[in-house]
Amino acid sequence: MTAQMEVPVMTEAMRHFEEIDAAFPDLRAEMIDGEIYISTVVTSAHGNMVLTIAAQLLSKWFVMTEVDTVYEGWHGETFLRPDISVADPSFRGTRLKQFPAEEILLAIEVVSESNPENDTEKKVRKYAQAGIPYYLIVNPITGTCLLYSLPEGEGYRATLETDFGKPVPIGEPIDTTLDTSALYTY
Repeated sequence: MTAQMEVPVMTEAMRHFEEIDAAFPDLRAEMIDGEIYISTVVTSAHGNMVLTIAAQLLSKWFVMTEVDTVYEGWHGETFLRPDISVADPSFRGTRLKQFPAEEILLAIEVVSESNPENDTEKKVRKYAQAGIPYYLIVNPITGTCLLYSLPEGEGYRATLETDFGKPVPIGEPIDTTLDTSALYTY
């Protein structure tokens, strides 16, 4: 597999986003439906949970953190950086500045305390629109994991919620069970 993608149309919203993103390189910026969200430094708890999940997938999959994710169907109004993106291992060594959402098999977000609704509501629609087969929300506020699957339109047809400490099974093609015993609440 090779990620081939035409350069997305540069909208005014995307130009504005890129200016803000460049002006604050130490902060994390995303854009959802033309609205820009800037997060401060990620906490060590958040980063630890990202590493805990990513480490379980690295040996079999191409795992990226905060990769610039684009999808033509977002019409230049949405620009996301999932905490973890998982793609086919054939992408190892890829050096794309922007990674096509269509190639992501699993997007994972660890819910932030500052904008939890972005991860739990807005991104559900965006990842489903892009056809990402699985979207996992790791929520340290509630101590739960919520796995979405079977994207259709602006939503997913199936969900599975588990408490921290219980396994999270992810189907084909990933076909693994994530161990959540090391996750904890904020």
